[in-house]
Amino acid sequence: MAKNNTMRKVSLRNIIAHKLRLTLTLLAVVLGTAFIAGSFMFTNSLSNTFDAAVSNSFTGVDAAVSKKDSGPELDEKLRSELAKDTKVGNVNIESAQTVVVANDKAEAFQTAGGTAHVRPYYPADQTVGEPGEIVEGEAPQGPGEVLINDSAAEKFGVTVGQKLIVVHPDKRDEVKVVGIEKPAVDAGQALTLQMDNKAFAQRYGNPRQLKVSAAEGVTPEQLVNHLNKTYDVEAESGEKLAEEISDAISSALKFVNYFLIAFGLIALLVGTFIIANTFSMIVAQRTKEFALLRALGASRRQITRSVVVESFIVGLIGSAVGVVAGMGLVAIIKAVLKSQGMPMDGNLGLSLSAIIVPILLGAAVTVVSAWAPARRAGTVEPVEAMRTTESAAGSSLKVRTIIGGLLMVLGAIFVVVGVLIDAGTGIRASLVGLGALNLILGFALAGPALSLPIVPTLGRVIGAPFGAVGKLASTNSKRNPRRTAATAFALTLGVALVTAIGMLGATMKSSVADTLEKDISADYLLSGPSQGNFPTPAETSERAAEAEGVGQVVTVGTAPVEIDGQASMQYGPQYSMTETVSGNPSDVFKLTMTQGDTDIADGGFVADKTTAEKQGWKVGESYKLTGPIPGKSAKVELKGIYEDFQMLPKLAVSQKSAEELVPADAITVAMVGVNGEEGVDLEQLRGNLEEAVKDLVVVQVASGEEYAGEAAGMINQMLSILYALLALAVIIAVLGIVNTLTLGVIERRQEIGMLRAVGTQRRQIRTMITLESVQIAVFGAVMGMLMGLGLGWSFIKVLADEGLNNAVVPWGMLAILLVGSAVVGVLAALWPAQGASKTPPLDAIAD
Repeated sequence: MAKNNTMRKVSLRNIIAHKLRLTLTLLAVVLGTAFIAGSFMFTNSLSNTFDAAVSNSFTGVDAAVSKKDSGPELDEKLRSELAKDTKVGNVNIESAQTVVVANDKAEAFQTAGGTAHVRPYYPADQTVGEPGEIVEGEAPQGPGEVLINDSAAEKFGVTVGQKLIVVHPDKRDEVKVVGIEKPAVDAGQALTLQMDNKAFAQRYGNPRQLKVSAAEGVTPEQLVNHLNKTYDVEAESGEKLAEEISDAISSALKFVNYFLIAFGLIALLVGTFIIANTFSMIVAQRTKEFALLRALGASRRQITRSVVVESFIVGLIGSAVGVVAGMGLVAIIKAVLKSQGMPMDGNLGLSLSAIIVPILLGAAVTVVSAWAPARRAGTVEPVEAMRTTESAAGSSLKVRTIIGGLLMVLGAIFVVVGVLIDAGTGIRASLVGLGALNLILGFALAGPALSLPIVPTLGRVIGAPFGAVGKLASTNSKRNPRRTAATAFALTLGVALVTAIGMLGATMKSSVADTLEKDISADYLLSGPSQGNFPTPAETSERAAEAEGVGQVVTVGTAPVEIDGQASMQYGPQYSMTETVSGNPSDVFKLTMTQGDTDIADGGFVADKTTAEKQGWKVGESYKLTGPIPGKSAKVELKGIYEDFQMLPKLAVSQKSAEELVPADAITVAMVGVNGEEGVDLEQLRGNLEEAVKDLVVVQVASGEEYAGEAAGMINQMLSILYALLALAVIIAVLGIVNTLTLGVIERRQEIGMLRAVGTQRRQIRTMITLESVQIAVFGAVMGMLMGLGLGWSFIKVLADEGLNNAVVPWGMLAILLVGSAVVGVLAALWPAQGASKTPPLDAIAD
């Protein structure tokens, strides 16, 4: 029996001898692990950036004082009392108001997210924490003066003395830049204005939090205890609050990490088929070698172990290179973000998990993928040294086809039950997901049998214009159905995911666009920016009403109120919002009434049929309206009941009624619907409206169709991100085709040499290999599209209760995928075909 160290040497020498054959396998591992390592590093780097920003913002903050839910406001009186306290040093308002900033021509500055912030300014000797430095100009005085941070001033060309327009959710202000400040914490190219703290408090009201420093000789712990005992507030140390905020950010970033890792795992899953295929071909090509080793005394276990060792080394090297590639990927992303004005922390986010997890995962995936070929290598008998063909190639597909067929039937049953069963969306989606898994596994097993009738048919169609060469390519593609199916399946999986997501996206766009366009009756809708967390300015309705040719103006917004515990949107146990309408919602929406009417301009509310029946509400009766202030409530009358309507979910209360419980600035405006006077020219009306809201900067005027188009555009952006992430899996699948063709050329060296010897030209050899590649790619794409369409349709049916209507097939995308697969086949064949055409006839025959 051969010694183990001898077999290890054999494994290492084989890797060196077959490095070309293993290069693309290595690359598949590199790409998958690079994505996973990069995900860890990117989220770590993001977390470090936020941690540093939070830590710096609370440097020198001994206590953070917050308002209790039922406690007094942090008003001027309380702030003065705190400032006079002998244990307190300085007291600062901690608040950042979201705004949009524009130049005096009402041209908005394009910032990250579309918005900027206004913060209170304190002189250096009154600042809690590290103060900034005014590098030009002077400190702001009064409500009309501001400082701007230096990086934003440079980016947008803002100078001292320049007038700016600042758009708030409630109204717009005109301010003058009196100074430029270099902040203590680098803000990158984010835009921050600072206003005198007294003017800030007067403009924006009482804050939710204060930053407090301790007097000399008082420790942060003593200050926190003193504040909690003396005042009806909630105080904690700045250090503790910074930790809590950092923990919350880290928790939120975990989702980003898991989301990105999921796509890395998809890429690795696709890579497993390539790895298994590669090692299967290499094992088949090394039959003589294994037989000779067996004849020299190597046991079956040693042969198997040697192949496993080779796969482990390939996986280890590929994973290590993947980690390095992940570092490069993060460095590129950081450079791009920095160029966009969003700098990240200086380090790459390296951590033990970012290094160890991808390396172990990559090595494990490679070993598992190579296990079946390794076992086959161990079954080689010494007598195989006398043979020249791959004995396993013709083994029966019967068992795997039967198992695959059973799994596909089981998967179909799960999918059908998930679609038809009367149960919750979660249960139905789980059943469809389980069915999808069984279908994928079943197709992986039954793929070779399915390829036998399909691939030759595709080959005859694709190869018809190429005569004998096309016929030869068609024959070659069916010689080894296992290899063909395994190579194609990697592409099938990627295309199936792209198709299913594309179908979901097309259906979402159609449902949203149809719903919005069908449900909106207003001539025009005025709304805030589609990007960034910024509402429509409250002034919009007033400006619109003053425009020439305007008939009706209806404002639709949200307020933190409930009716009998019911709200339009429930975001959590303590946070809900209800739609508000200032007028008659039927003036802007096509509501179908079942009882009563929708005129709630002077008070009251309307509800959809489902909510009214569930609550037992009756038209004409009054119900309890509550808001954020405990003990304060009002009675509102139910004026009408309408059929369920997506744009007014559950219920809508009169804005006038909501203002009895909350101030007007607590009502967030979502949109303003406008109808023109009878006979008005709509294009002229649009022009009048655009002129009326021009200096509000952020307000957009759109018809119902245009408004629906904007919503569809946002879905397109989301789909683009998903397609980009799935592109990695498709790239790895393409590498699999290249790998299979390259190894196939090596395996068929004698055959190709014989063809060259009997007169086949190099161009014809290249054409033959290219046609084989195209057949594999098109087969994989067609199977992927069929699988993706089935799964996409199933999930759409399950999500029908969530607002998705009739399934929409993205025919244009499918056509692009089909043509793209043929192009992929051509590109994948470039290198292998070129190598095959250069095969020396006599040398190949002599091998």
